[in-house]
Amino acid sequence: MLRRYAPVLVLTIGLMFPCAGCRDMGVNPPQAAVHSDTASTVSFQNNVLPIFDKFGCYECHGGTNGLVVHTVADLLKGGVSGPAIVPGNADMSLIMMKTSPAPPFGDRMPQGGPYWPDSIRAVVAAWINQGAKDN
Repeated sequence: MLRRYAPVLVLTIGLMFPCAGCRDMGVNPPQAAVHSDTASTVSFQNNVLPIFDKFGCYECHGGTNGLVVHTVADLLKGGVSGPAIVPGNADMSLIMMKTSPAPPFGDRMPQGGPYWPDSIRAVVAAWINQGAKDN
């Protein structure tokens, strides 16, 4: 099954490693298993963007390797490995894979921590599963 998804997976390898301090390039990520939805609407501006700020994502993902995390459009564009998010599917979103406690490839992000607790990951996953709207 991995061979079937190899071309897609190869494109996602370097997405979360764009700054000079990020050393882990990872290899062949399998699918992640993050299932999180909430009854209320999650806002990118009010709920998700502050997470990126709080956990230092701006410093690491400021454009190196093509990834910027400042807007929904930036996340959809992604970096050299493709989109950081897949609207409606947190499981296939590289940002969720790489912030998991045990990422399926490479090191956990943000590299060296502080890591996203489950409650924070649930907010981002819910936003992605709700369609990753620019709200």
